[in-house]
Amino acid sequence: MTDTVNPKARRKKTPADATPFEREQLRFFLSGDDLAATLSEINPSLAWLPLLSEMKLIQSETQLISWIERNFADADAVRDVVANIRFFGPDTAKFLEYRLNAQAATLPPLLAKSWTLIIRHMRAAKRGLAHSEWFDIAPQLKRGDCSVAVLERLASALRPKLKIGKRLSWKNTEEDTPERPSDLMSIDYEVEDSASSDHILAAWPTDAAAEIDESFLLQLTTVLNAALADATDIGVEGNEGYSTSDTDVPSVARHRQNEYRSGFQVIVRVMAEIWTRLASKSPGRAVAMAERWRDSSFRLTRPLALFSFANSNVPAKLGADMLIGLPSGELFLTNSSVEVYRLIHTRWKDFPAQKRRKILRRLCEGPPRSWFRDGAKIDDYLDRSRFDILSDMVRDGFDIGREAKKLLADIRARWPQWQLKPAERAGFHIWQEGPREIRGDPDKLRGIADDELVAKAREIASVTGFMEGDSWQGLCRSDPDRALRGLAAAAETGDWPPVYWEQLLWSLTAYADAATELTIAQLLLRWPKDRFGEIAAAASSWLHGHAKTLPDELLWPLWDCIADAVLTEAAEVADA
Repeated sequence: MTDTVNPKARRKKTPADATPFEREQLRFFLSGDDLAATLSEINPSLAWLPLLSEMKLIQSETQLISWIERNFADADAVRDVVANIRFFGPDTAKFLEYRLNAQAATLPPLLAKSWTLIIRHMRAAKRGLAHSEWFDIAPQLKRGDCSVAVLERLASALRPKLKIGKRLSWKNTEEDTPERPSDLMSIDYEVEDSASSDHILAAWPTDAAAEIDESFLLQLTTVLNAALADATDIGVEGNEGYSTSDTDVPSVARHRQNEYRSGFQVIVRVMAEIWTRLASKSPGRAVAMAERWRDSSFRLTRPLALFSFANSNVPAKLGADMLIGLPSGELFLTNSSVEVYRLIHTRWKDFPAQKRRKILRRLCEGPPRSWFRDGAKIDDYLDRSRFDILSDMVRDGFDIGREAKKLLADIRARWPQWQLKPAERAGFHIWQEGPREIRGDPDKLRGIADDELVAKAREIASVTGFMEGDSWQGLCRSDPDRALRGLAAAAETGDWPPVYWEQLLWSLTAYADAATELTIAQLLLRWPKDRFGEIAAAASSWLHGHAKTLPDELLWPLWDCIADAVLTEAAEVADA
């Protein structure tokens, strides 16, 4: 059996590489009566699939099964099928699964697993006017039907399910050896039917008996654990490092940072709010549920427990004990830290004095060094992590004790420029904000050479006033590719205007040039490190929107750069 995938294997000719004659030649060969047999025999690149569809040569997806089967051992075939996954459904999945089972033992494990994920996606694909489970369940809930059957259907509908798609950055990393399915495709977990937590909570009866709330929470916990186990097995979720749930769930409690998030966020928000209702009806049942979440082996359920222990119906001792026992990385470095800050803020004075001292010792120790990448500024990260949480406690008026006070004073002496984050941002590592609504006239920059754009924009702003119809903002919205060229030219002279960069990063206009995204990431990595905090919020928002399409060699260094700015600069850095 072949153990690894060869990234340097010769790629077959794709439509982009072919001449018009070669395209017509392929059409001729495939115009016979048996397309399936011809495709399997000629075996062109699967990248031809959409072109064959445009040529109206494909009458049924099942004609492609033998062709795909011939390419089970080709990593490029995985990428090409994923890029055209819309062509396939349950019919193809049924036959491919049978044929994959016959070959799986001879394939590299990565490819066998990747094809298994593809088949799962095909099997679950919906066609035409897809039936919506939620719209069937909602009327039943609204009339008070909380039967076991209804709750099971609702819990199943809320389970985040596998969704795969094209990994747009693969061409930039084709020389690298793929190690995980996520190196060949994008992997997400989404809730079907686009059901929002607000819709579900509005339909859930507020007067439901405590045992009904508890029963539903148990079912939701089961399906959440199943989804997390699946995501962990696939390699996009874990107890250390950045995981898919970190993107989905900025805050367990209701918060505007949750806006426009999906996936695991939907089920977590439903669980948190129904638990809150349960806590007011039966504190004992609610505590037992929170303890179940605390003891889970999955990281995402522990923030649910932290959220629960902040409730005044829960004995304060439980919250204190969890902060004492929580893995130290989750105190500081994951999205759990949002709930850590919230729990301390709401229950600190209720904690027994002895337990407060133990918690403070942990906070003074800081996050574990093992969680940081080699070469990272670990001592700086440790200082910033401790500075943020201890300063936040001081702001809340808590006595942090002599040892913590001394540590905080030492950190402030080392980093006099650091400022405390605004209270609403406490615990958040990435903070997203929408762009400022400023209307601008890009025509004022028409005809200006790229290397003069920034200077001309400044000249116009000095006359009209930045907030009075900003031409640069208008350019970013109408032609972000040109705005980038202007910023790139300015960067070559050492000019990095933060406001102009923010406007580009906030722009939601699609790029016409495929290279724009990569160039933005490359330039962000060249930004002066001592000033990066000035654009960190905009950069983090931009990165969130492009994380699935950037190659790893840009994604992770940029992620580290933003994290470094968060740790070494205040969220609201004054110009200096």
